Amino acid sequence: MHRRLPVTAFAVLAATAVAVAAGAAFAATATKNGTVKQVAIATPAKPSDYGWNQQGYNAAKAAAASVSAKFVAQTNIGYDKTESVLRQLAQGGADFIVAHASGYDTIASRIATQYKVPIMTYDIPTQLTKDYVSNITTSSQQGSYLAGILAARTTKTNHVAVVISASDTNWYKMSGGFVAGVKKVNKKIKISFVTISSAGYDDSAGGKRVVTQVIATGADVIFGMGDNASFGYLQGIETAKAGHKVWFIGDIGSMGPIDKKHVLLSSVLWSFTRAFKRAISDINAGTYGTHGYNLTLSNGGISLLKTRFIPANVWAQIQTAKAGVMNGTIKVPLTTKAGQVKALIKQK
Repeated sequence: MHRRLPVTAFAVLAATAVAVAAGAAFAATATKNGTVKQVAIATPAKPSDYGWNQQGYNAAKAAAASVSAKFVAQTNIGYDKTESVLRQLAQGGADFIVAHASGYDTIASRIATQYKVPIMTYDIPTQLTKDYVSNITTSSQQGSYLAGILAARTTKTNHVAVVISASDTNWYKMSGGFVAGVKKVNKKIKISFVTISSAGYDDSAGGKRVVTQVIATGADVIFGMGDNASFGYLQGIETAKAGHKVWFIGDIGSMGPIDKKHVLLSSVLWSFTRAFKRAISDINAGTYGTHGYNLTLSNGGISLLKTRFIPANVWAQIQTAKAGVMNGTIKVPLTTKAGQVKALIKQK
């Protein structure tokens, strides 16, 4: 997710959030038992990243269209004007606002209760306020488990790599799922695990640098998580001079439209559309803020992109594994820290 703070930091921030009484008299149209006529989203970066921002923007637009609601977007707002933008959307008639970055959570929760407008936040399951605040979490490790199977079945050098842009809980979750998937196929495959920096989400140059390094050590399948750093991953793989084919598995969205060298093997996709649609339905029913929304393989929030480069027999194995994850016969480990990922890699 774009420029997330650590989950522990979110918890501290959420605990300090207070409702501001000054705006309590302002009532938006979307209160309990209301009708959503305008859907708005605020994103930290442009919706042209083939990832977090684009997926959120497209999903909110689709959810608005599904109920014939007006769609309003404020994009590329960064983090220094979050409050003013969310306030503007709330006062501008939005009946449902997606505050599309977990770094917005505390401010979003305050705006929601102050202006009586339902707002969607991220990553903190306990961040619930009846009628006004709910959240989205993910079981993204389920999709990366399938990506690990794909990587293990694809590698020719018996060396794959996980490259993450930052010290991020979501990246650790997906890294662990990927490692488990690789080991399910072949425990002897070497797995490299590299981080650009503690907060290198947008470090495209750093992405290219670290990808080039792991390719030089023999890795031929790269699972990269990064936001805008992913552009660097793609460039590094496209220009690799390794003497062997190098494949890229992306995350959240698909970089297929800009994959000119045909190196994109797949991507672990996150789709927010159903969650946003469900949220609108809950707002209209007066049940919003009583529960969160989790993206999983079962509800279609998480999936693995099928490309023409994946052989039919490999895809069939992936579908079998997917069914196992969904029915509970396959347990994907949940890793939320770098140490847990490294320990999983070392397991024989």
